[in-house]
Amino acid sequence: MGDAWSRKQTRELRELQGLAWERELEAALRTLRKDFDTWEQHEITPFELADRVHKFHNGRSRELFVAYSGSLNVDWILRAIAVDVIDETELSEDLHKVLEDDIASFRTRWSAAKPNRGA
Repeated sequence: MGDAWSRKQTRELRELQGLAWERELEAALRTLRKDFDTWEQHEITPFELADRVHKFHNGRSRELFVAYSGSLNVDWILRAIAVDVIDETELSEDLHKVLEDDIASFRTRWSAAKPNRGA
């Protein structure tokens, strides 16, 4: 992985970091939305819903905030690519060339860490 990024690469990486954050937050909010639907169908109480919102705020939402806000975090970008939050085709040719070995490494580690659901 490159230690010194060009200005263009840094700008692109920051854009990718923001994109990954937005997409992961949207996915997490969709899950939370299902909890609201469950509440509206009277399957859970307002207290249970409030607890789920609280857990979301202190859990996944905070995790994403810490991961993606602030400093450039290339490892989280690579992880986002490995788990298909960002498609490799969304990277410029230049940046893809610099990161392709790291992307492959993250994919290998991610697939090894995922539980085998087919077994």
